[in-house]
Amino acid sequence: MEKRYTEFLENNEAAFEDDELLQQIAARRKVRDAQKRRKKRLSVVAFVLIFVLVSGLLGRDIIRLKAENRALKKQQIALEKQRDELKEELTRVDDPDYIREQARKQLRLLNPGEILFNFDDGSAVPAGSGDETSEDGSGGADE
Repeated sequence: MEKRYTEFLENNEAAFEDDELLQQIAARRKVRDAQKRRKKRLSVVAFVLIFVLVSGLLGRDIIRLKAENRALKKQQIALEKQRDELKEELTRVDDPDYIREQARKQLRLLNPGEILFNFDDGSAVPAGSGDETSEDGSGGADE
């Protein structure tokens, strides 16, 4: 509609004898064109600001997720190592020497004739006959 109005004015400018009216129309066109340009600029600026804001938020989330991923990979490696150690320990469960060692460490069982010395740092050292096996060859683990 505005285009038709503009064409009408252009075709019939000669019909307007009043120069002042033509100047008002020209001034209105300039104002209207300036307003359109201003709206376009504001739209572009708003779009750029929104784009930068969204990009920043997504970028921050990506960085946080990458850091979390690295931490989880480290934890996975530690858990896999622990699993392998436990599997190895499970294979030694039936070994009499391992059972004897664990009885000495965890239950503090001693061979006959040994004396347990406790130190301030929490360590304990058995001392005694120097023979790790008892007379029946069991090592005293079931004593």
